[in-house]
Amino acid sequence: MYRKVMFSLMLLSLILLSLIAWKVGVFTAIVGLPFFPLVEKIVTNTYFSGVACSIIAVIIIYKWQVLYSKRKLKQDFRCNECIEGIYDGIEAVRKYMPLVPKKEKWDRVCDYEEFRKKNAKKYIDFYGEHKGDIYIANLTLSYKGNDLLIDSIQSCFFINLNFKLLGILNHVKNRLPNLRNKYPKIEKLAKEYIESASEDIMIQLGETLDSYFVDARCMADYWQKLLDYLEYDPTFVKLFVKTYNARYKFEDDIKLPVTVRNSQAIDVEREVKKAILRYKIRNFWKK
Repeated sequence: MYRKVMFSLMLLSLILLSLIAWKVGVFTAIVGLPFFPLVEKIVTNTYFSGVACSIIAVIIIYKWQVLYSKRKLKQDFRCNECIEGIYDGIEAVRKYMPLVPKKEKWDRVCDYEEFRKKNAKKYIDFYGEHKGDIYIANLTLSYKGNDLLIDSIQSCFFINLNFKLLGILNHVKNRLPNLRNKYPKIEKLAKEYIESASEDIMIQLGETLDSYFVDARCMADYWQKLLDYLEYDPTFVKLFVKTYNARYKFEDDIKLPVTVRNSQAIDVEREVKKAILRYKIRNFWKK
């Protein structure tokens, strides 16, 4: 709020000062200075104009291509499916990650094996309590279908020029194998531990979980950076689902023809867009 008020005051001051300067003839005096004839000669130079126009055209085309690619990519049905799934995975990680027990440090007084067992038991107990959230998060963040989104982004954007996006994608692709390979290993070790109650397997499972939680947190952060780059806003999807479910019951809706359901979805979409627009207008000066 403070920033927007200050910006408005500065803009108003700039306009008033410009009007005063124009009224007293400041701009006329500036134009009459020898500097402007020199600028005019440079601008009218054919070589300079050609180079300058080429640079400006490349920048405009590049910026336009990035903005257009972001919009069209989010409108693609399959890519949008991936984005929504990834966002759900990020939320699932953020739900359980603050509850992950902290690893104790070895003080060299207690037996090292007992220390490992103690830490392992904490992670295994946590895994047992939050297995559903951990599974959903892993599934959505490391789903093979997400490769479609990565390939689409690499096809749409000039990766060789967009080093910011290149860095984000490299982080995502580097961390993906960890989640895809470790979680099946965790499930296998958990099954073996239940069947055998072996302390060696317990330690191995606990330490694998410890490493996995680090990967899951990093993966959620990297995906979030990618969604931020794409300027993905989950507000519309959440409000659409909430509004649709409030208006139509699932058991009644599933019996209706597809054309009727599509018509209902269009009506809800219009209502949600209007609600978001009204909210933005009312709260523009409150942020």
